Amino acid sequence: MKITLAQALKEKNRLAGEIARAWALLQTENSKREDIRRVVDVAETYNKIKLYTEKLVELKAKIGVANAGNLERIYRMDEYKSALAKLESINTDETSVFQRLTESTYKEFKRTVVFNASQILEMREQLQKECNRLQDEMDAFNVATKIDFESPLSH
Repeated sequence: MKITLAQALKEKNRLAGEIARAWALLQTENSKREDIRRVVDVAETYNKIKLYTEKLVELKAKIGVANAGNLERIYRMDEYKSALAKLESINTDETSVFQRLTESTYKEFKRTVVFNASQILEMREQLQKECNRLQDEMDAFNVATKIDFESPLSH
């Protein structure tokens, strides 16, 4: 069955979620007192985990191959998002600090910045615009690109 990369990415998250839920069930249901009934077949649950894991690996590999034409955008977006976070933490404080030199004398030390708060804001806005543009391009790529995948999950 042909699915778009956008659908494949959603399916990847669904499979990962199902695997996590199945592991949680297996962990809670494996050991029970003999007088307490299990709510799932533990061996069947483990077999489901193995199947879903194999399908998840297959899907991730297919997504990776299909994304070859999208890698530059993906890497650029990662770096821009990292830069956005770093810019958020840049100190733009320009206040003065008074330091005592002797008992009766103080000296004023002014803090200086290379980029002030408004410049940092402008830099962040520009990076965010680029991130938005890249995201739009990646979304279009993900909708236009198709892969073959048969999901073990019923929708």
